[in-house]
Amino acid sequence: MASRPPVTLQEEWETVLRPWLERVAEHLEVSGVELDVDRVHLMTGVVADGVQRSMAPISAFLVGAAVARGASLEEACTAVEAVTRERAPV
Repeated sequence: MASRPPVTLQEEWETVLRPWLERVAEHLEVSGVELDVDRVHLMTGVVADGVQRSMAPISAFLVGAAVARGASLEEACTAVEAVTRERAPV
């Protein structure tokens, strides 16, 4: 599988992706929230590869909930990755 560059280095970042994220944040009334897009993308990739692709967005939701409760983004992503790597094969 060919790997894509980090999201923020992709050609569409400034013209499509970033403006879309800003609009979503505005509509959700979380415009002031700092978001490390590349870090979240890396974490969801670990989940997609280590568990199942369908769990990647669910893991992002759980990381958001953890951050809302006071965890740092890095702490939450690291925890999800650790649990994913500990997962016993089925």
